[in-house]
Amino acid sequence: MPAGSIDSGSEDELVWLLRHKTRRRIILAIGDAGKISATTLRDMLRISTGSLYYNLRQLKDFVRQDEDRNYTLTEEGERVYKVLKEGGVLSLDLLKPKPPSRFTKLVTNIFFPIWLFSPLYESSGLRAITSSLSIMVSILLLVYTRTSPFILHIYESSTNIFEIVAKYLGNLVVMYLLLTFISILISGRLFHLKEARKIMESVKSVGLSSLNEESKFFLSLIIAILPIIFYPGLLALDKFFNLYLLPEPGKPGYYQIRDLYMIIAQSLSLPFLIALTAFGRRLSGTTAAIVVLLVYFISHIISQLMMISL
Repeated sequence: MPAGSIDSGSEDELVWLLRHKTRRRIILAIGDAGKISATTLRDMLRISTGSLYYNLRQLKDFVRQDEDRNYTLTEEGERVYKVLKEGGVLSLDLLKPKPPSRFTKLVTNIFFPIWLFSPLYESSGLRAITSSLSIMVSILLLVYTRTSPFILHIYESSTNIFEIVAKYLGNLVVMYLLLTFISILISGRLFHLKEARKIMESVKSVGLSSLNEESKFFLSLIIAILPIIFYPGLLALDKFFNLYLLPEPGKPGYYQIRDLYMIIAQSLSLPFLIALTAFGRRLSGTTAAIVVLLVYFISHIISQLMMISL
């Protein structure tokens, strides 16, 4: 293959990747430097740590880390770098982009909290501690309020502690499977491929790439889904302090207020799930949002069917 050419089999994915200016700048910066640390790269590009690691994950086929944790270009990355250089992409706008406003940064950090998952993916200790605490808090609140989750809804459950715990852990597996397989389908990388080998490569570029990567995603999912426990948390406060936040079942307004609390809990969860899906499944923010909204839609349909059957 000529030094400055790109494998035609990966052309569509490459166009998608390099459509993002930050990724082009990352490849150009690493190519110019030869090797560069994450801190230097972040400072040079004037982007957040979360944004840097998110985009580096998107470019995992084009960049790699050496034994000193410096970033260098892979062979494919070198080809992309040469194409970018030869194509005259080095413009003043590309090298010195206008930094986003504080308001833009604030809104992005709130509604697309990618900053949360870069340290979780980088630090196994932090990931283990935070996921363990999330499990403990979730199980305590679910057991105390006698509720259990299914996808993105919370339902009244039996008084059997082991059943509640089993439903909680089972729901984590269901969420993992839904996010993974919907991400693979929505990414669109399967539909233009004919060879089985290339199909598997495309699947692995989104999910199921390695046990280590999948464990990172699963443990991060435990943290991302924690806000859904906002609803049992309110029930626990109401029950413990007699705050009367929720009318008794059957009383006027019970279902409306319950549904309002549920919507708040789901709304708190959605940004974290979108950010995790984008980060962990190497998807754009828009595609990740579609994936998570489809999961929510499935959860809502199941909830409605369960209400009809009662």
